[in-house]
Amino acid sequence: MFPARVALPVFSMVSLFGSAALAQGTAVIDEGTFTITRSGAPVGRESFRIIRAPAPGGQVYQATGTSVIDAVKATMRLGTDSLGSPVSYESEVSERAELVQRLRGRGRPSRFGLFVQTRTGESAREFVLTTGALLLDESVFHHFFFVGLAAQQSEVVVISPRSAQQERMRLQSRGEEGVEIAGRTIRGRRVSLVNGDGPREVWLDGQGRLLKVTIPDRGIVALRDDPPK
Repeated sequence: MFPARVALPVFSMVSLFGSAALAQGTAVIDEGTFTITRSGAPVGRESFRIIRAPAPGGQVYQATGTSVIDAVKATMRLGTDSLGSPVSYESEVSERAELVQRLRGRGRPSRFGLFVQTRTGESAREFVLTTGALLLDESVFHHFFFVGLAAQQSEVVVISPRSAQQERMRLQSRGEEGVEIAGRTIRGRRVSLVNGDGPREVWLDGQGRLLKVTIPDRGIVALRDDPPK
């Protein structure tokens, strides 16, 4: 049986900065849907929305989304600082309509704590955050939007929430490259995120909006259904 839900003091963007701060100057930065294929065959879809809001000392981002790949459905909410480093995370993963994993994360200066609940038990881990740290669930493609915020760096520390692991990855700019979306070619810039398992390729338009993500070693492609508006 899945453990009873634990009430955690999850870092809340609204509680930290106040509802008034979020109401004034909040902007939708990116919003859309992806079709996900594996070896050319459709296996899932993802919808997402990313907003930016003013906060003391800078800006914050909040990304929400729902992903369905094969029989696995995930809903998630990620809050970051202005550089894309995580300050809050919530996720629930279900397989064939059965809840199999619940994640809760919260940040504090230079640290990010992650609490994981599964059908077999609970665990917790704390990560050290350095400049450029990102939280990327590789089965959640809109998270790769935040690679664009770190693209000026040569490497970045990546937290993988479902596996509760952390690793250092290289960032490489691949220049400009067109991406065909719904019959239109969108001019984009390509960034590679590389570790020992191979690259993750990310395409973003001139405003930093996500166009396409591929994981070549797994045959995975996440392509936007419609051009950004």
